[in-house]
Amino acid sequence: MTAATEKDIKELKQEYASLKSDLAEMSETLSSLARDGVAEGRERVRGAARQSRKQAEEAWDAMESEIEERPITSLAIALGIGFVLGKVLSR
Repeated sequence: MTAATEKDIKELKQEYASLKSDLAEMSETLSSLARDGVAEGRERVRGAARQSRKQAEEAWDAMESEIEERPITSLAIALGIGFVLGKVLSR
């Protein structure tokens, strides 16, 4: 081989090593970003679940208060809903 060919091969090997290193670094960065994204998504789901639970508890408390304040009206509404559901589901 000539000196120029050997020099070209040496440069190609160096570029290959550099490219390999860059790809490994990019792979690690992407893995890290994916882990962070999953953790962020998990926290968002947990936050939404907490918010939903809080809203459900508030709605339940409001319903209990309404029933305590107007028991006869609440009973009549419940009977009406039961009657309508019974008719709809019996078809």
